Amino acid sequence: MSATILSGRTTRDALIPGLIQRVKSLGRAPVLAIIQVGDRPDSTSYIKMKKAFGERIGAEVRLIKLDETVPQEKLVKAIGDLNTDDSVDGVIVQLPLPGHLNRDTAIEAIDPKKDVDGLTSVQVKGWETGDEKAVLPATARGVMTLLRYYKIGLAGKQVAVVGRSMLVGKPIAAACMKEKAIVSVLHSKTADLAAETRKAEVIIVAAGRPNLIGRDQVREGQIIIDVGINTVKGDKLEDEVEGTKLVGDVDFEEVKDVVAAISPVPGGVGPMTVLSLFENLLDLCEN
Repeated sequence: MSATILSGRTTRDALIPGLIQRVKSLGRAPVLAIIQVGDRPDSTSYIKMKKAFGERIGAEVRLIKLDETVPQEKLVKAIGDLNTDDSVDGVIVQLPLPGHLNRDTAIEAIDPKKDVDGLTSVQVKGWETGDEKAVLPATARGVMTLLRYYKIGLAGKQVAVVGRSMLVGKPIAAACMKEKAIVSVLHSKTADLAAETRKAEVIIVAAGRPNLIGRDQVREGQIIIDVGINTVKGDKLEDEVEGTKLVGDVDFEEVKDVVAAISPVPGGVGPMTVLSLFENLLDLCEN
């Protein structure tokens, strides 16, 4: 029997009316400011998605573009200007940054009260300790909302989080522990990864490794959330040029007839991330 598909698109679309109502209740358009350094195509694509979603719910997204060679102090000043701008509710520095810029310095320059990504040390300490008002990074929040929408409780369950990044793996693990799950944090170099993942009732994979989790790493009845978004070589196109396609960290085709439920890539956690970003923005406006 095929697994239940945990659709991020379905979940997002069901929750959008609630966000629109929150914006209306605010009585004004909340403002998200995004600083982009350079012109990375992937960053530009992500920003377009954020702008489109903002328009959909009645929020304003302001883009501040800086040159690829901008010095650190100028970037920090641009962040500081947004911190003191009372018309701006949330600030994002679009990652990754060019190599000459220090990511941590840039993030710490953001006023924690405007930190929509939940990455400043103040917000990190908050979500690590279970503070109700802390801003959880959007992907982690999206994962938790997806589970909640499909009525998948975590209390008392064995949860394996594969991946330990500050942006995804660690906040997901913290959020699961807050829900009283029994959490194991694993990674691609974990000794006998398959034995560890098979023990879990829920596997959340955010390792950034295409098809890391296959048939040997799962068992019947498990629930899998695939956070990975990887570009790999795809089938040949009509002109015989090999194309590319998006795949997750889980080999969907290998496991879909084994596990009980799984989020797809694309269409799973991805749509939830943008939704959660604007949920964070509204939380900052309301608190």
